[in-house]
Amino acid sequence: MRNFTLRAFVLCAMTLCMALFCESVKAELPTPTTNYKNLNVIKEEQVDLQMAAGGGGNAVTFDINPLLEKAGMSVEEAQAHIGDMLWFWQYDNSLEAEDYYVADELWPLSKFGYWLFKFADDVERDFVAADWGEMDQYFAWTGGDITLADDGTCEIYFGTYDGAKAGQKLHSQMYAIIGGDAIQFNIDAEILPEWIPTFEECELKGEVTVICDNQVSNGWNGRAVRWDLQACLDSLGCPSAADMDIFYLTADNQMGQENMTYDGLGFWFDMEGNPGPLITTEKMWFFQVKRESGSINVGHAPNVFTGDGTESSKATLYLRYQANIYKLNIEFTVVPDKEQPTGEWVEKGYEEIYLQGLANYNDYSTGFNVQLDFEKALEVTEAGPADVLTLYAKTAEGGWSSTTTTTVPSGFWMTADGKWTQWGAENVYFFENVNNGVIGNWGHMPGTDDPGTTYTGEIYLVNENSGYYFTIRYRIDFVSEIVEPVIAGQQEVTVKVSDDGELTALDLTPVLEALGIEETELPSDAQWLVSSFATIYDQTNYTDDGYFFGADGKTCDIQTDEGANAALFLLTYDAQEGGFYAEAQQELPEGATYQTKLVLNYNEKYYVFNITVEPATAEVVDAIQTVKMEHAQQSQLFNLNGQVVNENYRGIVVKNGKKRLKM
Repeated sequence: MRNFTLRAFVLCAMTLCMALFCESVKAELPTPTTNYKNLNVIKEEQVDLQMAAGGGGNAVTFDINPLLEKAGMSVEEAQAHIGDMLWFWQYDNSLEAEDYYVADELWPLSKFGYWLFKFADDVERDFVAADWGEMDQYFAWTGGDITLADDGTCEIYFGTYDGAKAGQKLHSQMYAIIGGDAIQFNIDAEILPEWIPTFEECELKGEVTVICDNQVSNGWNGRAVRWDLQACLDSLGCPSAADMDIFYLTADNQMGQENMTYDGLGFWFDMEGNPGPLITTEKMWFFQVKRESGSINVGHAPNVFTGDGTESSKATLYLRYQANIYKLNIEFTVVPDKEQPTGEWVEKGYEEIYLQGLANYNDYSTGFNVQLDFEKALEVTEAGPADVLTLYAKTAEGGWSSTTTTTVPSGFWMTADGKWTQWGAENVYFFENVNNGVIGNWGHMPGTDDPGTTYTGEIYLVNENSGYYFTIRYRIDFVSEIVEPVIAGQQEVTVKVSDDGELTALDLTPVLEALGIEETELPSDAQWLVSSFATIYDQTNYTDDGYFFGADGKTCDIQTDEGANAALFLLTYDAQEGGFYAEAQQELPEGATYQTKLVLNYNEKYYVFNITVEPATAEVVDAIQTVKMEHAQQSQLFNLNGQVVNENYRGIVVKNGKKRLKM
């Protein structure tokens, strides 16, 4: 009986170990097979597509949950190993040839890129892989880096290029592979005649009025005009400005595209707002929507306008994507040349942006989006409806330059020490002006920036008419893997500050929920941090009392004379009282407000408090408050050694049990 019990125990232990081992194995994706003919196809799916000959296509959703279940993988585990999940195209169109392949190797899901097809030998059903140098022969393409959604599906876009003709058909297979198992997707596509909807078939999705005050000397060059490109794209459901068509409406409600400007971007108008061919001796003006960037450019025939402000016109254009249209009402006026401000431009505000770049990148970066508070820049530089902010940088000599050194969209290259430069220098990177002063793209030269390299610098959005500018301070860290900070939540808080300290109550319940904290109070390992640069959070200048802040919302090092003199208020979270505690370090001007942040960090997640600090207003004093005030006036000051000091004492003192800095 004893031996049987021992053997049973050992057997159970071995079984448990094997089960745990199997569970650990499931956490890794099996190595994919490199021979698609030996795949174990667990499921086949049929995908039928119809695409127009003139462009456009379809986004197709592929469900790989059956494959994940077969491999014992959760979606989260698959997302973590998405580079090991492979797709493979088998070309099976030719009646004679057996196979055609895009490449001789399997391609990972996360680096799928763009596949290009073309028909071979003018045979309508045979097609082979194409390259970028044969644009006019392309039949179709699929595109984009692919990601796995939380529901176990992914999306691939199929579309056509110029070489596609109505009546052509495509048949192929695509595989999703984990280990030796696969889902086979049978793809059949048919090219239909191009469909261009009539104006009556289109649906109006949005409308905007664009104001164009053009200075008389702008002439042929024109000028950029501010408008909300993203609102237009969102209304149309359009992926990019390059996919939009521009037209005017003729008298018989047809979509007219005659008499476009020389580069096919827009139209010439007479002063009655009618589109027509350019007559250089007449008062005519043009309106262009640049499809690459979506920016708007407006100009006029030179030497025919007086620019007295009375020469104005109105016109209407439309932007179309598929059967959706967006209406542009244009108000155009030629005005006198404005006198440029003399002397130095004046800074009216700033914003910090934190960027990450892939170190030692092996190809030219196509750039990354940069989000800015452009509305704030417009407000502080006092930009009117027709004013545009121009992107500037500083040269090595300290001068201002708006000369573009990138191609399209326009922008400039920067050196490692944050100066304007030309393309081709070592360790350079670029910022591009995507839409009328709104930076939307940045990138860098490949293979030159090691992990740990950091660049900092400034670029500027300048209102040349007012002489005011908005500074964009940036920091770029080059890393092996781009990791965005996890922001669990944000909220706006207004905190009152007074000489004796003021408590602003705070409900932590939503904060705890957002951070995944089940307790009703903050755990001991939760940290209060400040924003040291955009979304970089740390404990810069932290004291036992919390943080001392200056007028710019940055922390002050009170151990230095400069920091102590700059400190305006002490701000901390009082766990015992349950709120933010703020104490003035200097007399704050009445009506003054200051912007800063406190960030709660727990388990690699951040909760951000965007804090407005303002002086506590004087309240009507009643009898009870009078007693409290008299009691407060009797409170004595102590230094850190417990000695009583008077009001002239300078340094850290204790009053009513709380420490404060007296200057």
